[in-house]
Amino acid sequence: MPKTEQMPILTGNWFFFSKYPAEKPEEWPRLVRHWFHFKNSIFTVSIVITMITSAAMFGSIFFLPLFAQGVLGVSATNSGFLLSPMMVTLIIGSVIAGQLVARFGRYKWIAILGTSISVVGSLLFLRLNVDSTSNDLWLSMIVLGLGMGFGMLIYTVIIQNALPTKIGQATSAMTFFRQIAATIALAAMGSLMTSAYVPAFHAALPTQTTTFLTTLKQATGKDLLGVFDNPNILLSASAQAQMSQLFGRLPGGTQVYNQLLSAVKIGLTQGIHEVLISSVCFAVAGFLLVLFLKEIPLRGGKQKNTSADVADEKEEAGTGGLLA
Repeated sequence: MPKTEQMPILTGNWFFFSKYPAEKPEEWPRLVRHWFHFKNSIFTVSIVITMITSAAMFGSIFFLPLFAQGVLGVSATNSGFLLSPMMVTLIIGSVIAGQLVARFGRYKWIAILGTSISVVGSLLFLRLNVDSTSNDLWLSMIVLGLGMGFGMLIYTVIIQNALPTKIGQATSAMTFFRQIAATIALAAMGSLMTSAYVPAFHAALPTQTTTFLTTLKQATGKDLLGVFDNPNILLSASAQAQMSQLFGRLPGGTQVYNQLLSAVKIGLTQGIHEVLISSVCFAVAGFLLVLFLKEIPLRGGKQKNTSADVADEKEEAGTGGLLA
């Protein structure tokens, strides 16, 4: 006997297949038929690679302004400006990749080159620490942006070439899955950064600082250490001024306050480092997956889609499925 929570699923399946017989998929709703695009191996691999590279890119660039503000001491305006080199090289890389595809009619080697550069750029981010400079950050972003330009946007051409009769559907599906992957990765990496920050922050505190704050809490009931469990204090000049003034009234408080800020920077760097490690893993996974990407000749821009094209599509891409 099915469980209560399974009844809606069973009822939905019964309704769907009673109205749309399994042996007549051509009568299925258009939205359901679109899932058969995943029978095409080129489409499937391209979607997975796009999701992985999107997760790697957004996981990296979202936390870079936080690193620039909190660790490097850059203002909020200039921290956003620091992303400009990555955006510029991303555009340049995508233009060059498009020209190379148009010239040689092949795309797999360009995709491999792009993911390789992305892996190198992700590895360069692992060099960032509390002693890094803006130049170190710029170099890493330039390399990563170039790799993303080469190896990310090219997949739109690849899936459109693999599904010439479903260009709009394939492109919209890629955009959808790219956004979904970026959203999920951003949430997961944010949790990873937060969970890694607190232990690293407390581990970076000198013993005498911890003892001082513990004694102060027992005497006054104020948990000043808990205020620094949130790295956003590095982003708020008013909060820092308030804490500096408060610690300045205590004997030896200024030294304790400076040690707290140093520990916050170390904890934030460690938390972002954990995020960047996950980005490297995503980039390496994307590089390995692109090796399994099938390559078929690009179709000419003036060539019309005929029944022969569809037959080639099934044979070369290995669809083995149903095309609406």
